[in-house]
Amino acid sequence: MSILSFCEWLQNLGWASGIKHSSWQFPVIESIHSLALSVMLWPAALLDLRLLDVFMRRRPVSQVSAQFLPWIWTGFVVMVLTGVMLFAAEAVKCYNSPFFRMKLVLLAFAGFNAFLFHSTVFRGVELWDKDAPTPRRAKLAGAASLVIWVGVVAMGRALAYA
Repeated sequence: MSILSFCEWLQNLGWASGIKHSSWQFPVIESIHSLALSVMLWPAALLDLRLLDVFMRRRPVSQVSAQFLPWIWTGFVVMVLTGVMLFAAEAVKCYNSPFFRMKLVLLAFAGFNAFLFHSTVFRGVELWDKDAPTPRRAKLAGAASLVIWVGVVAMGRALAYA
C-alpha cells in the first residue's frame, strides 16, 4: 500500500469523513487545535526567551522550566490529538501539500531540538542555573526552538489556506 493509498483509506473512514463533511466538527476541532497551540507555544516561547537571557533573567531556568513544562506538554498532547483528527479528515490534501510536508519536517526538528537540549545541556542545569551565564548551547536551543515553531505555525496557516 502506498502512502497516497493509505491517505485515501484514512480519509474515507467514517469518523474522518464525518469530520470533513460536518458543518461544525472540523471548525471546532481546528479551534481546539489552535488553542492548544497557544497553550503550548506561549510558555515554550517564554522558556526559550529565558534561555536567551531576554526574559526573567533573575529566575533560574530550572524554576521557569518547572513552571512552564506542564503547560507545554498539555498543549502539545492536545495539539497532536486534534492534529491527527484534522489530518485524517483531509489526508489526501495534506499528502499533496508541500506546506504539510514542511510542517512535518519542522515538527521533527522541534522534537530533535528539545530532545537534544534536555538530554545534554539541561542535564547540567544546576551548574549554570543561578550564577553562571546561560551556556551558548542552551541559547542556541532556545533560538532554534523559536525559529522552528514560527515555521510550524506559518506552514500550518499556509496549509489551511492553500
